[in-house]
Formats: sequence, structure tokens, C-alpha cells
Amino acid sequence: MMPVRLIVALAVAAATFWATPAQAASCPPPPDVTGQTYEQAYATLNGRFGYAVVTVPDPVPPGTSYVSSAETLSCIEFKITRVRVHLEGQVPDLTGMTLTAATAEAESAGFGVTTRQPEATGEWKVAEQTPAPGGRLAYGQAVDLLLDGSTEVPYVIGRTVAEARQMAADRGLTLRGTDDARDDQIVEDQSPPGGDELTIGDAIDVVLSDVSPVSPSVSPPVSPAVSPPASPDDSPAPSPPESPGSEESPGASPEVVPTVGLSGEETGSDFGVPPGLAVVVVAAALLGLVVWLARGGRRAPDRDHDRRREVRLISRADPSPNVRIHESRDPGPAAVRLHAVADPGRQEIREGLS
Repeated sequence: MMPVRLIVALAVAAATFWATPAQAASCPPPPDVTGQTYEQAYATLNGRFGYAVVTVPDPVPPGTSYVSSAETLSCIEFKITRVRVHLEGQVPDLTGMTLTAATAEAESAGFGVTTRQPEATGEWKVAEQTPAPGGRLAYGQAVDLLLDGSTEVPYVIGRTVAEARQMAADRGLTLRGTDDARDDQIVEDQSPPGGDELTIGDAIDVVLSDVSPVSPSVSPPVSPAVSPPASPDDSPAPSPPESPGSEESPGASPEVVPTVGLSGEETGSDFGVPPGLAVVVVAAALLGLVVWLARGGRRAPDRDHDRRREVRLISRADPSPNVRIHESRDPGPAAVRLHAVADPGRQEIREGLS
């Protein structure tokens, strides 16, 4: 019994071995759709020939996918029933990104990343990539990245500790020597100096000052300009005395323009008065000064000084007549004749102003 069973089992195995290659060899290859987009290949295989399509990977990643290869999975009597297509996609541009951002971008496109720099941190940046941006790679494969970890050292001298920490963090660096420092302390020195290069993750050595930053002082309000005293040439010349009978009226006195002096209380700088009041006082004084200058300059006009001097003759009539005695020269008895002539009066010279 035993030899019979063994012979039957060997016969079935041999038949299976010889029948399988014959069946595989009898299935024809699928139409050539290599290089086509997945949409174009699917329209050919399924829409035109009615083949069932299986993709690798499954499901199809978002974006544009291309067929890298296709193979027949099954057929009946030399008629293909199912085809498997392998897809690939375009590699995104990862240059200039940090390693963290590049990894996320590649995974969203269906790829992985590899780097030959194990010391790299997530802040290192991609300098080169293989394949190049726009190249094709099978889904699931990794993009090889060449990373650059150098970064420029910021200039932090004169900055507070809080500002220096933020500036260093923006470049992927840290500060060394500030463990117990206050945020308002000032950086007096740094090593290496600003502008040099460090590797991302390194630290900047700093020396701190014990002096806190001083807030900028508020400049006091500007005091109005005070006009200088009048020079001797500007003072009005005294007019000569006039007789009681003069008809000239005395000249008007010069106008006096008051000047405004601002005390410390008015400015509000030392005595607690609001600065707004000081600004109003200063503005009013400046406005008065402008009006005063527009009306005549530094001094009021001197009417007596500016008028022209003149000499006049004033007649004073004499009420008594001027009597002249004339001897008659007519022939005949001698006679005396009185001749009264009106006196034109005296002429008085008087100097005055016009």
C-alpha cells in the first residue's frame, strides 16, 4: 500500500509542476503603458480592453502619478483578466528647507528621506537632493538629502539677554553664560563675533553687564525765544522842547510787547505739571512772538523819530496900528498928515515835526 500512495503523490506533483509554467507562458503581456500617467493607463487597460487594474501602491497617492511598469496577473484562455501596474511620482523641491520640513513634504508626496549626516538636527537645511526636483521616483522609495548645518552668528552686543536669546534661536543657536542672568541685563561681549558661522545647535558665549538698560530721557519743552534788549541806535531820539503855543500833539509812546517767561512749574518738567499744559503755554508764547514780529520787528515804531523835521514861520499880529507922519509937499500952506498902516506882525521861527 505504501508504494502506491507514494507513486500517486509524485505523479500529482509532477503534473502540477509541468502545468503551471505552461499556463503562465500562455498569458500574453499587457499593452505597453509605461511612462503614461495613471489616468491615461487606466483608460487604456480598463476602458478599452476591460482589464481589472491593480496599483502599487494602493491606493494611488494624490497628485500626478506615472506608470513605471505593468504585468499580467491572470488570464483565461489567453485572454487577460487582471493587470498590475507599478506607479512612480515626481520628487518635490526640498532644497532650502529644514530637515524637519523636508521630511514632512516628502512623506506627503509618498516618499521617504535619507541622509548621510547622523549628527544633523531638524534645523539643518537641505543643500542638495537626489533625484533632483521634478525627477521621478517609485513611491515608497527615499530621497537622498545632503544637509548644510552652518548658520550666521547674529550680532548681539548691546542687546538685552531676552533679545539676544530670541536672535540666537532664530538662527538655531543658543546662548552660553546666561543661566542665572536677568532678562534686562545687557550683552557686553560675544564669541564668536557677529557675522561668523557656527553649526546649528552650537552656542554663543556672551559676557553680560550688571547695569540695567536706561530708558531714554524725555527732552524738556523748548522755551520761546526772548528778544534781545534794544541797542542805543534803536532808542527814539528826544524831540526838542516846544513853546506853549505849539499845535503839535505829543507823540504816542512806543508799544510794549510783553515777553513770557516760563518757570519750572509751567513747563511741567520738575514740578509735576502735565507736559500738555507746558506745550500749550509754549505754543501761545510763540504765537504772540510771531504776531509781534509781524507788526514791527523787535521794537514798536517811534512816530516822533520816524517823522521828518521842518522849520515853519508863524506870524503874530500886533493890534496897535503903525502910524507914520508925513509932511505935505503940496504947494500951499504947510500941513502935516498922519498915515496909519496895519502892522503885519512879527515873524517867529519855530522848529517842529511834520
